[in-house]
Amino acid sequence: MDTKTSGEKVLHESPPTQQDDQTTHDVWNRANDQNRPRNWSIPKKWIVTAILSGFAFVQPLSETMLAPVRAPLSSDLSITRSYQWMLVNSLILIGVGCGPLLIAPVSEIFGRRVAVLCGTAVFIIWNTCCGFATNLGQMLAFRLLSGFGACTADAVAGGVIGDIWAPHQRGRAFAVFMVAPLLGPGVGPIAGAYISDAISWRWTFWITSIVSSALLVLAVIFLEETFEPRLAKLHSLQPSTSEDTLEQGSTSHPTSQIEQLSLWAHIQRPARMLATQPIIQLIAVYMALLYGTMFLFLYMYSTLWTKRYGQSARISSLNYVSAAIGFIAGVLVAGHLNDKVYSVLRARSANNKGRPEFRVPVMLIGTLLIPAGLIEWGWTGETHQHWILPNIGCVIYTAGCYICSSCVSVYTIDAYTTYAASAVSTNLVLRSTFSAFFPMFAPYMFDAVGYGYGATILAGVFGVVGCTTVVVLWRWGERIRSKSTYCAAVDHE
Repeated sequence: MDTKTSGEKVLHESPPTQQDDQTTHDVWNRANDQNRPRNWSIPKKWIVTAILSGFAFVQPLSETMLAPVRAPLSSDLSITRSYQWMLVNSLILIGVGCGPLLIAPVSEIFGRRVAVLCGTAVFIIWNTCCGFATNLGQMLAFRLLSGFGACTADAVAGGVIGDIWAPHQRGRAFAVFMVAPLLGPGVGPIAGAYISDAISWRWTFWITSIVSSALLVLAVIFLEETFEPRLAKLHSLQPSTSEDTLEQGSTSHPTSQIEQLSLWAHIQRPARMLATQPIIQLIAVYMALLYGTMFLFLYMYSTLWTKRYGQSARISSLNYVSAAIGFIAGVLVAGHLNDKVYSVLRARSANNKGRPEFRVPVMLIGTLLIPAGLIEWGWTGETHQHWILPNIGCVIYTAGCYICSSCVSVYTIDAYTTYAASAVSTNLVLRSTFSAFFPMFAPYMFDAVGYGYGATILAGVFGVVGCTTVVVLWRWGERIRSKSTYCAAVDHE
């Protein structure tokens, strides 16, 4: 079969027929369903989720640990200008943004396990090299290359969670998955400050590599393949000739089609989805603004304490505990409400079927918390109020960030389950680009208008974009999805 034709065929699927669904059911029934990830035991599913969460923790940890070590690192590498330091911090995010465009399609060809193991190895190699850098050029090159591996967990998490968890379980599962990575921005600066003072800034890189290596060993032992077409091939099953999934939440493609597709056809999928899917475009802009604002906030957070409150680097880093508290609060809220609201709205629906849009009400809560937290933080810091007040603003803000991120990610998995890895990777491109460049203009904006007005501007922009996104998804999301060949076959449980 012609590769291009085959690629086009799978990239523009038609909904499966009932007969196709039954055939695929029979395939897994003949295997006694033991090899089907959706039927794994709950403990086994949590082990897989926890391992991925551990990998995802290392990414933001490696991104934020450098915040308090600017002085010694700049001295050793002869960094004399602000933009050079910004590049040291930001280039890893370019790799994080571009890496999923390759890793996500690879996970849909060779399986999730191969993608995780290989991507993590890439990160360990180049992140370790960062600790040996002797000049700025080496550091920038190694940081960029390490980003291509650091993104692995984020690139495949959507696919894995869609593989093993049913729709009504995904809210809580994703909440647990996000606990560790969202603690990274809070733990990173604290760990970086103490490691640098006690040993050397170079050990901030080497310790993250050691942690990643330990996780890699656990993954080799405990992380099993979750992608159904790959499992079908490994167990010599012959899946049905259906071109899509047997049910909502299943991530199976016919093995013959997977083999016939070229790697290039798979790599094109995320770009096609970003170019042709209005839902993904809207979500990508929303997530890009969310993460760009969050990294800008985290960058300016330490300067508030050192410049306006006169705290040392070590003491100021302790204020990041409030960011961790906010993320944990967001986990408790989103993890419970996401599945609860989804189940209630599904029960009230005419056909007792769920829809991705049932994630939107909880998303609205986070969208409103973010501007509130920014304004609280900015104006209490601007007027030099008691230190607890800016920290309260940080808790509110980071809780909102987690709630929004969780809801959007689960919405994407629900809507594009078959291609969840590719769909989520499209968000990572813009998200990481904004995260890389937003902090570059942060000092200039806040120096010009102050913390109060700077935070208000960010709150206003996000409030408008965020509320618009919520309204569009709630009112027209289902209609837009119904016209998509990527998710038209979705039938929610």
